[in-house]
Amino acid sequence: VTVTVEKNNEAKILSWKFGNQAATITGTDIKITFPFGTDITNLSATAKMSPQANISIDLANNDYSSHKNFTVTAGDGTTTKQYTVAFIISLPFTLTFTL
Repeated sequence: VTVTVEKNNEAKILSWKFGNQAATITGTDIKITFPFGTDITNLSATAKMSPQANISIDLANNDYSSHKNFTVTAGDGTTTKQYTVAFIISLPFTLTFTL
């Protein structure tokens, strides 16, 4: 008896986190907001991807001070998707306008 398992053709990121803080994924854009003063130059992420998918970067100890682009490859080895991670740093103050 020979059993053949078909390779998955999905190259999706299902979730992305830094510690316990989850990012928002919209299409292929991954965005996360951190408070002012957060050191984003040496962060480790965790990602949940489609079954059998692989990511082109090491998720440990990355500098996110600029956008990070990477590729997710599906289990079939040919289907790929380009993703971008962007950080938003919240301001240390609130602006109030009176009209």
